[in-house]
Amino acid sequence: MSTPTSPGEGAPTDVLGRALRLVSLAMLGGVVAIALVAIFTVGDEPGTGTDAFGQIVVSVVFLAAAFLVPRRVVRPWPVGAAPDAVKASGQLRSAAFISLVFAELPTLIGLVNSFARGVWLPVAIGALFSVGGLLLTAPTAGRMGEWLARMESAGARTGL
Repeated sequence: MSTPTSPGEGAPTDVLGRALRLVSLAMLGGVVAIALVAIFTVGDEPGTGTDAFGQIVVSVVFLAAAFLVPRRVVRPWPVGAAPDAVKASGQLRSAAFISLVFAELPTLIGLVNSFARGVWLPVAIGALFSVGGLLLTAPTAGRMGEWLARMESAGARTGL
């Protein structure tokens, strides 16, 4: 499925995965920073149960999308397709970024809701869901391998 590019680098998916994991860590740090700044600047009121319930629903929807949408991006290749490592890397990168963006959205929606209502609970709930989502959808070696296997499931070779 994947072949080493040079003795020191490992498989191309490993190189791509390392770069994408750095992006996911940066996004994770951004989520934590956004939440902390918003919690301490928005106001002293936590919010109502409606604020919390609404944010939980929004967060669950976006996290479901973070798990489901990348599977639609990574498509099996036709059997007769020529190996194309650039196209394959592009599909893997797109799937990872889409997953990470959907996992980060609960915090951003919570931030908007918190500032609009003057309460801190929506951004705190959104951040908790985003941290969990970013950790669960991060482009690990296993996930990258699964996506690559899905691309090659029809018998074609991706060149990775």
